[in-house]
Amino acid sequence: MHFQGMTLNIPNVINRKLIYCIVAIVLSLHASAQTDRVIKIACIGNSITYGAGIQDRERNSYPAQLQQMFGKRWEVRNFGLNGRTLLKKGDYPYWNERELIEVKEFNPNVVIIMLGTNDTKPWNWKYKNEFVSDYEKFIDEFQKIESHPLIYICIPVPAFPGDWGIRDSIIRVDIIPSIKQIQREKNVSLIDLYTPFTGKSELFPDEVHPNQDGARLIAREIYNILYQDYHLIKSPPAIYPIPTVRQLEWQNLEYYCFLHFTTNTFTDKEWGYGDEPESIFNPVEFDAEQIVRVVKDAGMKGLIITAKHHDGFCLWQSKYTEHSVKNSLWRDGKGDVVEDLSDACKKYGLKFGVYLSPWDRNHRDYGKSEYLEYYRNQLRELLTNYGEIFEVWFDGANGGDGYYGGEHGTRMIDRKTYYDWKETWKIVRELQPNAVMFSDVGPDIRWVGNENGYAGETCWSLYGPAGKQNDEPAPGYTKYKEAIEGHRDGKLWLPAECDVSIRPGWFYHEREDTLVKSAKKLFDLYLQSVGRNGSLLLNIPPDRRGRFNKKDIKVLMEFKKLRDAAFASNLAKGANVTASNYRYNDIHFSPDNVLDDDKNSYWATDDSVISASLLIDFKRQITVESVLLQEYIALGQRIESFIVDGWDGKAWKILSSGTTIGHKRILAFSEYKVSKIRLNIIKSKSSPVISNVEVY
Repeated sequence: MHFQGMTLNIPNVINRKLIYCIVAIVLSLHASAQTDRVIKIACIGNSITYGAGIQDRERNSYPAQLQQMFGKRWEVRNFGLNGRTLLKKGDYPYWNERELIEVKEFNPNVVIIMLGTNDTKPWNWKYKNEFVSDYEKFIDEFQKIESHPLIYICIPVPAFPGDWGIRDSIIRVDIIPSIKQIQREKNVSLIDLYTPFTGKSELFPDEVHPNQDGARLIAREIYNILYQDYHLIKSPPAIYPIPTVRQLEWQNLEYYCFLHFTTNTFTDKEWGYGDEPESIFNPVEFDAEQIVRVVKDAGMKGLIITAKHHDGFCLWQSKYTEHSVKNSLWRDGKGDVVEDLSDACKKYGLKFGVYLSPWDRNHRDYGKSEYLEYYRNQLRELLTNYGEIFEVWFDGANGGDGYYGGEHGTRMIDRKTYYDWKETWKIVRELQPNAVMFSDVGPDIRWVGNENGYAGETCWSLYGPAGKQNDEPAPGYTKYKEAIEGHRDGKLWLPAECDVSIRPGWFYHEREDTLVKSAKKLFDLYLQSVGRNGSLLLNIPPDRRGRFNKKDIKVLMEFKKLRDAAFASNLAKGANVTASNYRYNDIHFSPDNVLDDDKNSYWATDDSVISASLLIDFKRQITVESVLLQEYIALGQRIESFIVDGWDGKAWKILSSGTTIGHKRILAFSEYKVSKIRLNIIKSKSSPVISNVEVY
C-alpha cells in the first residue's frame, strides 16, 4: 500500500479493517508531521454528485460542502456527471467518460462512489443481471491506482415520485441488496445515504436531485464516517436549530436596498386607496440602470422592489388585472418596471427580490377565497418571468378600508387563517427554491420588530414566534417586539432583517428632501443591524422621474466612505494568536483560523470547555476603535456572553462586552492604545466556534 510517497507491505490475509486502522495511524502521524500534505478524496457519481439543480454548485454541491467541512488538509474533487450509469450497457455509462481517467490521474487516497440511481430506469435495468459484476469491475479500476485508495460505495438517496424514469422501488428492492452484496464480496466500506433521507421529500425539489441542504446532509454523513474511520478529531456537534444553505447565503449579503415605488409616488401618499387612475403613473425619466448603479456603488448586494403595494397597482405587465403599468401613460403602456430592474441587476451583478403585498385595496374579491387564487397567480408571474429571485418579501398588512373594485368600504379578514400562508410558501419553494422568504414568522428570515433599522444588543438568530394571545402566529399577528432580540431557545432558525427608510416616509415626497438621514446616522444603524447579527434593508424611494434623488445619492456615497474608512485596514493581519484551549490540539481547530481568509475555518474548543479565551498579540502598540467577531454559524449560534479587553502595557482594560455574536458582531468604542487584545468567552451554550476576528 502506498500513501504520499510511503509504501506499506501488508499481507492480503489481513482484514481490511485492520488496514484502515494502520492507514489511520499513518495519516494522523503523517498529517501532523507535514501539514502541507493533503488527503485527496475523489467523489464519483451522477447528477446528484455533480450538483444538478443547485445554485452555485461549485460551492454547494455535496463534494464542495464536504471540502468545507474537512478544511485545508483535505482536497475533495467532484467527478460527478449528469445522467451516468454504473452499468456498462446503460444509456450513459460512466465507464466511457474522460473523468474515469482523470480520477486515476488524481491519484486519490479515498474514492467515494455513488452510482445506481440512473440504472433503475427501465431501459437500463433490463441489464440488471450485470449490475453486480459491472460494479465489482468498476471497483477494480480504482484498486489498481498507485495510491491504493480506500474505497467507499454508497447506497443512493431515495427517489420520490416524478417523471424521470427513476424508480425508488428498484432502489429499495434491487439496488440496495446488490450494493450490500458488493460491499461484502469486495471488502470495501459502505455509506448508507438512503436511510437519512427517508421521508424528507422537501429536500428534493424535482423528486430526484437533492437541494443544497440535501447536499449538506450527504456531505455530513460522509464526513462522519470518514472521520470515524481515520480516527481524526471531529468538528464540534451542531447546536440545533442550524441555518439552511439559503439562509447562510442570505446572511452573507448583509446590506441591500428596498425600493418603494408606485402610484403613491405621484399622489404624495404612503398608502394608496386603490382608486388611483392608472394614468397617474408616469415616471418619464425612469432609468433602472441609474438606480442599480447607485445601489452597487453604495456597496449594497441586492435590491427588492415593491412589485405591488397595498393599493394593488402592479409594476409589471400582469395578465390578471387592468390596474397595472399596461394601462398607464408610461411608455404607452408597454413598460415593465420589474423587468427593467431585474435586467439591470443581472447586468451589474446584484441580487433581485420582490415584494407582493397580500393586502389589495383595489381588487374586488379581497376578503373572499377567490382573491387567494388571484394573489398566487400574480406571485407565479413574478417568480417565473424575471429570473433568479433572492428574497420574497411578505408583510402583515391585512385589510381595512379601500376601493375594492368600486365598492368603497372596509374589509377585514382573519389574518391567522385567511391567507393560508403555508400553501403560498410552497409556490415559492417550487418556483424559486433558493429564495428566502421574509415575514413576521419567516419561514426563512424574520422582521426585527421595528421599522427603525436596529436589532437588539442581544440578537439570537433563533426565534419561536407566538401569536398575540400565545396562539398560532401569522404575518401581522405576533408578539413582534420579541423579534428584536429573538429567543435563546427558539425552535426555528429565523435571523433578523432590519428594515428602515433613508427618509421619514417609505415613498418619495419632495417635502422630505431636507430630511434624508445623515451618513453618520446610517453608519450607526449599520452597526446596530449588521453589527448585531442582522441584515440592513435600506429603503431608497425613486422620485417622480423614476430616479434616485441627488440628496439620497450624496448621503449613500458618504455612508460608503464611512464604512470603507472604518474597515480599511485589519490590524489583526500578521499578529500572533493563541488560545487557552483548542480542540484536542488539532490544527484543524487552531486559533490561527480566526485570522485567515477562509470563512469555513474556525477555532473551536474541546466539548467540555464552554469558557475560553483568544489572545491576539500585535507585538507593538496600536490604536484600536472597533473589533469584529464572527461565529461559525453553520454549526449553530452558541455564545451567550463575552468580554473584549486590551493590554496597554500595564494592565488589562475592558474595551467592550456583549452577549450574542452570531454571523457578525461589530463592537465600536473610544480609541485605545493597546499591544494585545483578548476575547474572553464567558458563557457559551456549547464549545465556542469562532471563525473570524478583525481589529480596526
